[in-house]
Amino acid sequence: MAITVRDYQGDEDYIRIRELLVQIYAIGGAPEDGTIGDLDWWRFTDNDPDAISTSRLWLKDGDALIGFAWLNGDRVDVMVHPHRHEIEEYIFEWAEEQHNDTAPGELVTLTAWANVTDEIRNEIFTRRGYKKQGSFLNYRNRSLADSLPEGPLADGYTIRDMQGDADIESRVAAHRSAFAPSKMTVEKHRAVMQSPTYRADLDIVAVAPEGSYAAFCIVWLDEANRLGVFEPVGCHADHQRRGLSSAVMAEGMRRARSLGAEVVCVLANGDDIASNRLYESLGFQLVDRNYEWKKTL
Repeated sequence: MAITVRDYQGDEDYIRIRELLVQIYAIGGAPEDGTIGDLDWWRFTDNDPDAISTSRLWLKDGDALIGFAWLNGDRVDVMVHPHRHEIEEYIFEWAEEQHNDTAPGELVTLTAWANVTDEIRNEIFTRRGYKKQGSFLNYRNRSLADSLPEGPLADGYTIRDMQGDADIESRVAAHRSAFAPSKMTVEKHRAVMQSPTYRADLDIVAVAPEGSYAAFCIVWLDEANRLGVFEPVGCHADHQRRGLSSAVMAEGMRRARSLGAEVVCVLANGDDIASNRLYESLGFQLVDRNYEWKKTL
C-alpha cells in the first residue's frame, strides 16, 4: 500500500473528506473530530472562509482518503479511518512541525482532541508529550425508535423552519444572545445555508408572540448512516426557562425521523450543567467523552 501526502486542493477534496467522515462513523461510531454536519458548521462559520485550505490529506494508493488534518492556528482536527491508525503518529508529527518557524524563545501550544475510548490516540498523545486538559465534551445520542418527547409549547410561541434570507437577521440575533459573546454574523449564517449538508427544513426556530426568534437548532442529516446531528442548540436570553430548547429539539427529532434517521446525537461542554440536563431530559445517553489535549512546542 502506497501512501501519498499532499495539501488540500479544493472542492473535490472536500467531497473526499465528507466521504471519509461518513465511513468513520459507520465503522467506529462516536467520532473524535466531527460528522459531515459538524465539518460544514466549522468550515462555514470560520472567520476565514479559506481556512480549510491549510489542511493536509493522507491517501492510500493515490486516491482513497484515509486521513485528514485541518490545522487552524494553534489547533488541529485529525480524522483517520478506523482501520488506518498507523498513520496518526505521522499526522501529529506533521502538525507539530508546522510551528518550527516560531521565533526563538516563543512558546506555541498545539491543541488536539481524543475520545476516552480511543486508546490508540490517547497513547500517542501521552508518548508525544501532550497533556490532557480538564475541559471535555460529552457525546450523547438517543434512538429515534423510542417514543419522542411531546412537551407543550409555551403560550403564544410557534415552531417553524427557516424561510430563506429574510429570516437570517432574526436567526442570528437569537444565536448571538444565546452564546454571548458570539462571533456569529449574518454573512456566516448565509454561508452555512449554502453548505452541502444544510437543509432549511432542519433549521428550526421557536417564534415568540411578537415575532422575534426565541430558540433554535440545526439538525445535520447524514443520510448514509441514518444519523441526525444537533449543532447548535440555543435560546435567546429573553426567552429562557420556558422549555423552548426542548421544543425545537423535539421537533428536530420528529423531522429527522421522518427523513429516515434512526439515531440523533449532540455534544455538550462537560461543565455546562444546563445543556447536559436538557439533553438528559430528552433521553440522550452519554456515549463517550472527548477531551482536549495540549502540547507546548
